[in-house]
Amino acid sequence: MLNHKGGAVENLRAGRNGMAPRAFRAKTMTAALAAVEKALGNEALIVAVHPSPPTPAWQLWRRNGVEVVAMPSAVASPGAESESSASPVDPEPDPGPLRTGPVPQAESSQRAPLASSPRRFTAQEQPGFDPAADIPRPLLILQERLLAQGVEEEWLRSMVRSIRERSIPMALEDAALARELVRQELHANLRSDNGACLLHNRVIGIVGVSGSGKTSACAKIAAYGYKALGKQVHWISTDTLRAGAIAKAQAFTAPLGIPLHLAYSPEALASFLHWNSDSDLFLIDTPGCNPYRKEDLAELNTLFAEIPERLLLLVASAAGKESDLQDMYRAYASLGIGGLVVTKMDETRSYGGLFNFLRHSQLPVAFIIDGAPIYGDPHAGEISLLVDRLLAEHPD
Repeated sequence: MLNHKGGAVENLRAGRNGMAPRAFRAKTMTAALAAVEKALGNEALIVAVHPSPPTPAWQLWRRNGVEVVAMPSAVASPGAESESSASPVDPEPDPGPLRTGPVPQAESSQRAPLASSPRRFTAQEQPGFDPAADIPRPLLILQERLLAQGVEEEWLRSMVRSIRERSIPMALEDAALARELVRQELHANLRSDNGACLLHNRVIGIVGVSGSGKTSACAKIAAYGYKALGKQVHWISTDTLRAGAIAKAQAFTAPLGIPLHLAYSPEALASFLHWNSDSDLFLIDTPGCNPYRKEDLAELNTLFAEIPERLLLLVASAAGKESDLQDMYRAYASLGIGGLVVTKMDETRSYGGLFNFLRHSQLPVAFIIDGAPIYGDPHAGEISLLVDRLLAEHPD
C-alpha cells in the first residue's frame, strides 16, 4: 500500500498491470479522487465508487470512508505515476560544460523535438479557468436543491466552488459521484457523538423550550439505554407543577418497568443522586424553559448547580426557525450544553435552517428523533439522516 497526501491509501488489487483497475481509499471522496488523479492522471476512468467496509459497532469514534476504483485511460496523462511494464525512457544526456561558441548542428537537431513538445495542462491550469463558472449539471442541481432547502447561500457556493476546484472534471459529470462529493462535504461540517453520551455519563439532563418534545425524547432515550445498552435506568422528573406532566411520565416509564422519581427541589434532586450512586443511568426530565425569561434560566441553573458531573442535552425541534434555534442556544450556553437532541424530523420538509445552526454551533448531535413511536429508534448520532434529507429530491 502507498500512502498519498491527504490521507488516501491506495490498495493495488490487480497486480502491476498498468491498465488494471486499482482501488483508492480515503476518508473523503475529494481525497480519494485526488489520489486517483495523482496516480493515474486527470483522464483516468472511474470504474466504481462505494463506501469503505463499515467499522465494527464498538468503534464509535471511527467514520467510514469511500473507495474509488479507477483505471488509466487509453491516453496516459503526463502527471500520472506510471505503473506500466513498458521500457523506461532513457534519461536526458548530460549537456556537459557550458559552451560559449555556436551549438553544433547535430546536437541542435537532437534536442529540437524536446523543445517543441507542447505541455499539456490540467483543467485547473487552463488559461482563464474560472472554477465558479460552468458548474457541471449534476453539481448545479445539488446546489439549487440545497439553496431551496435554506442552506446558507454564501457558504454553499463556496463549498461547491471548492469541490469544483479540487475534483476531476469527469467525476462531476456523474450524478452519483457528484452527490457523494457533496454529501461528504456536508457530513464533514457536522459533529456527532455517535450516541457515546450514554456510555460515558451517568447523569444526563434533558432541557429545552416548551413543546420541543423533551419528555418524548427522554422516553426514547430511556428505552434505548434500557433495551439496547442494558443499563439500569432511573427517570427523574422535575416537572412537578403540572399534573399532566407527571401522568405523561408515568405512562412512558410503566411499560418499560423504569422507576420514576419526582424531585420537588434542587436539594431533593442532589440528595437522590447521592444515595443512589450505584445506578447506571439517571435521566432528568425538566420543565420547559423560556430562553427569553431570565427567571426560567435562573431556576434551571439552580437545579443543576449542585450536580457538576452531569451532562446537559439541549432538545431542539427540526421544525424550529434558525434564528430561534440560535437564540435558544445562546441563552442555554451558560448552563454548559454538551450535546443536542433533534426532535420532530418528521414534522418538516425544510432542513436547511437546522443544518446552518448545527454548522455554526458545532454542537455534537447525540440523538435524532424521527417518527411517532415512543419506543422507536432514537437514531444515536446519525447525522447522515439529516444530510440525506437535505439532498433528497423529495424528502420523505
